[in-house]
Amino acid sequence: MVSNTTMDLATYFERQKPMPGIVGIEKITFCYSAFTLVLALFFYHQIDKGPSLILYRLLFAGITVLLWQFYKRFPCQITYAIRVFFQFSLLTYWYPDIYNFAKLMPNMDPLFAQMDQILFGCQPAIEFSKILSGRFWSELFYMGYFSYYILIIAIILWAFLKHPRRFDIITNIVLCSFLLYFFTFLFLQSAGPQFYYQRIGLENASAGIFPPVHDWFRYHSQLIHDHVSSGLFCSLVEDAQKSEFPIAAFPSSHVGIATIIMILAHRMSKKLALVFSPFYIILCLSTVYIGAHYAVDVFGGWITAWIFIRISNKIYRTKFIHRPKEFDSLHRYGHHHHHSSHSQVIEK
Repeated sequence: MVSNTTMDLATYFERQKPMPGIVGIEKITFCYSAFTLVLALFFYHQIDKGPSLILYRLLFAGITVLLWQFYKRFPCQITYAIRVFFQFSLLTYWYPDIYNFAKLMPNMDPLFAQMDQILFGCQPAIEFSKILSGRFWSELFYMGYFSYYILIIAIILWAFLKHPRRFDIITNIVLCSFLLYFFTFLFLQSAGPQFYYQRIGLENASAGIFPPVHDWFRYHSQLIHDHVSSGLFCSLVEDAQKSEFPIAAFPSSHVGIATIIMILAHRMSKKLALVFSPFYIILCLSTVYIGAHYAVDVFGGWITAWIFIRISNKIYRTKFIHRPKEFDSLHRYGHHHHHSSHSQVIEK
């Protein structure tokens, strides 16, 4: 029997009875891919990369099927994990892919900037970095922003190595939550302070003047940093932002996904949640400090995190995601779907 504790390395390579068909996390990705494929066909003459969008989706589906066949020939925990990790790797494509659709939607930045102005009497994305200026504070908050990627990797590896019986539900919930945010961003076009201030000018933003930009971001997607990077984490984040697009500001998926990770970590190990806590707090603050988000985006991230984790948990429990009944009681890595044991990850 596989327990919730760390397994020996050899256990990950032990041959097991293969699970039939496409697994839950692949089905979730297929649904998102199919939905955006329909969007691509609907907006085919308005998007620039119509053929490539379709071809990439077919390619990803093909690789998913190939990995499934590979798993059938060599069924073990490692080959199952490869299938899961591949679906997570696709997030690096799905995120920038949002721009192809979001740029067709009306821009909402003036609204969110005005909300910040009403709530705080200023633009926190401007004033925060002025109050805490200097290399120490800059590096601290850029480190917090960068820790977003570390938290994602850490929670998945922790489940994989320390709580293998929860690996399935953890990965399903995290990936499903990501795609729920991406689905939201397809239709809610908000570029965020970095892009919006760059367009309207810091003078206007500081003065509380927020003119509409209409379809500007449909044709202008490059983020220009007006300062020289100083410090390791500042450079890392700004290098990552070179491929950033004017999308996905509200709600903050950085804050939302990090909050979901904190909830999952707390359910698995209070010590793990304690280790994550300082990074989580700095991360939430950093999204405003570096100008990636308005303060209201952070509030939106907190609220949607609790909504999306519940939705993801409900989706995970559906028959569409769960395996056939005869497989429910198998003591196998990543596939034991007994509701009472796994639901404790969310509801306790």
